[in-house]
Amino acid sequence: MKLQEKRVLIVLHEGALGGAERQALGLAKYLTTEKKCYVDLLLTFSKDTTVEFDDFMKECGISNLIYVENPYLFFNSEFTIKNVKRLKWSIEYLYQLRKKLKPNKYDILIPYLNNTSKISYYIYKLLPTVKFTFWHQLGLDVLVYDYFEKHAAYNIPCVIGNASNCFDIFKKDYVLPEYKLNLLPQYITLNKVLKDKTLLKKQFNIDENKIVIGMIAHFRVDKYQELLITVFAKLIKSFPNIHLVILGNRKNSDACNDKFLSLQKLIKENSIIDNTTLLSNVDVTDVLNILDIGVLVSMIEGTPNSVMEYMLYGMPVVASDHPGCIGLLRESPFLVKNDVDIIYNKLSLLIESDDLRIQEGNKNLERIKEYDLPGYVEKLEKIITKYSKHE
Repeated sequence: MKLQEKRVLIVLHEGALGGAERQALGLAKYLTTEKKCYVDLLLTFSKDTTVEFDDFMKECGISNLIYVENPYLFFNSEFTIKNVKRLKWSIEYLYQLRKKLKPNKYDILIPYLNNTSKISYYIYKLLPTVKFTFWHQLGLDVLVYDYFEKHAAYNIPCVIGNASNCFDIFKKDYVLPEYKLNLLPQYITLNKVLKDKTLLKKQFNIDENKIVIGMIAHFRVDKYQELLITVFAKLIKSFPNIHLVILGNRKNSDACNDKFLSLQKLIKENSIIDNTTLLSNVDVTDVLNILDIGVLVSMIEGTPNSVMEYMLYGMPVVASDHPGCIGLLRESPFLVKNDVDIIYNKLSLLIESDDLRIQEGNKNLERIKEYDLPGYVEKLEKIITKYSKHE
């Protein structure tokens, strides 16, 4: 089935602009502008959205932002009054979803992450016009193991993961046949914008001659900015010509703000305030234009947007050796264990050699060309054709 002039419902957990949301909105924009699709967006957690999210969504041609009150879909094996209420709340939510969505006659549902995949399965079963949906697993996400989830996981048409480790839960927890598992790495969501590097360094109070190492990632517990700060504090003793930039968004949640404050404290404790710039809610292209080396160290990844963005800007990348990072960087010697000494040694090599930075950056610039949006949609169409209901 071609994604041409179809009625599409994209299903997101919330309206905050993380990696999954960038992927969703970027796809929506392509479907509306290039494929002449009608696209709506369903939020399944809260109707609240961030300013960043709203600004991006305005560019995407989305017809309606939909939210159904009192979202709830959970029922387990407890013999309790509360569990009976859970079933009642779940049925009421599904009924309201059906009532709200049925008039729009969607052809395809595209969810992002586990809970939305569970919900999408039941919408798929309740709306007669829907011919396809799937389980969309994108790296770090949780399972709740209730009956609704189990039934959806075992019966959904197929699973799409953006890295091989995304299938772990379907090999260990929900054992699905291999033919249902489909690897589809995400596309690069960012448009490359070149800016005046000298001017930006001045704006951020960074010496023009400094080699800038940077990490762009959420302020979450699974992102290891603390590890990079520890490594940098060690590096600065041998390489005084370096500067560290860390970018995230402290406004995403209270937990994000707490982590931002803890990183501030750690930078102060390591006496690297003059050599470190900790940023929140700054245009990512501003930061990408001043970086010489991109870093992503973390607990788990799917196919990380930040690594793709570093590659797009032609810089060398030091990244944790998760399957999604390996898929992007392939045989790169700068895929690392989350170890202080290993990361220190790899960064030292890149700091010491301009030629090595250029060589690795050029390799990455060539590799990222494979991850364009038209190519992603073409591969998605092949999966849809394989598993969708007959038209």
